[in-house]
Amino acid sequence: MFNKLIELYTQGDIAQLSSNILHSTSWKQHDFTAYGNMQIEKLWLKSLEQYGFFTLSKKQTVQGEAFSALFFELTNDETNQSVSVTFFLEHNNVHIKRLHSIVDTVKLAKLLNLTPEQVIAELPAPDPLLLSQFDHQMHPQSYHAIPSDICEMPKDINQLMTQWWNIWQEKHFASFVNIYHADAEVTISAFGTNQGYSALRKFHLQLHNRMNRNYCQLEHMCFDEKQNTIAVQWHIDGDYIENGSFNRIRIPITSIIRLEDNLIVEECFQVDWLAICKGFNLSYPFV
Repeated sequence: MFNKLIELYTQGDIAQLSSNILHSTSWKQHDFTAYGNMQIEKLWLKSLEQYGFFTLSKKQTVQGEAFSALFFELTNDETNQSVSVTFFLEHNNVHIKRLHSIVDTVKLAKLLNLTPEQVIAELPAPDPLLLSQFDHQMHPQSYHAIPSDICEMPKDINQLMTQWWNIWQEKHFASFVNIYHADAEVTISAFGTNQGYSALRKFHLQLHNRMNRNYCQLEHMCFDEKQNTIAVQWHIDGDYIENGSFNRIRIPITSIIRLEDNLIVEECFQVDWLAICKGFNLSYPFV
């Protein structure tokens, strides 16, 4: 399926990927969910118009049993501008049941030579979303899911991923130095790629300082034992502060992680910032 997804965007091969789509398949992109071949194909055609037929410049895969993930970058050789896309999919090794695609729409705006506001105007209307007003600070005894609850992994990797999750869930900033390689390659949507974890730590602080009552929630995980890669689908809920007012929002995130010697050596932190701005009527830049 990974090759079919890549060939869709690099070659426009719609027919090949269509064989993996069911009538009930859902494809979520820009926080809008399309169902079945007809609606999904419409999303493909729009993507091909915007960033199709470019060169594959980077790829990372996570092959799981029921869930898998793919991250890649496409680069325009003429302008050297690129866009990154992440797919987290539920499948039965033949057909895709559900797929969540996250496009770095900030990089897409640069690729298309458009302003963020112009891209936001072109995005589809997002799905209706009912957000919980749950405040975990008011319920300190409630149980919070950890990676081992949703994914089977070897003991040492499970311990590392629990530390990784506690950085976000419990704000354990001291854990960065314990689980990231000093020269780890970290890519954050809209913020680019940096060596080391310092840019991610700074981003973490900036993001949480823009939100009150923030709460991180795991959704799905998958682990690729052969490649030592892990994909995590999760989100952050919180009260976003803008112009002195509070807006309850949700930030869907997909993290693709690669390990060596039980340390994180590569991480792709994917968020569709402009879709969030459209869905919650926020201005850009977000952070």
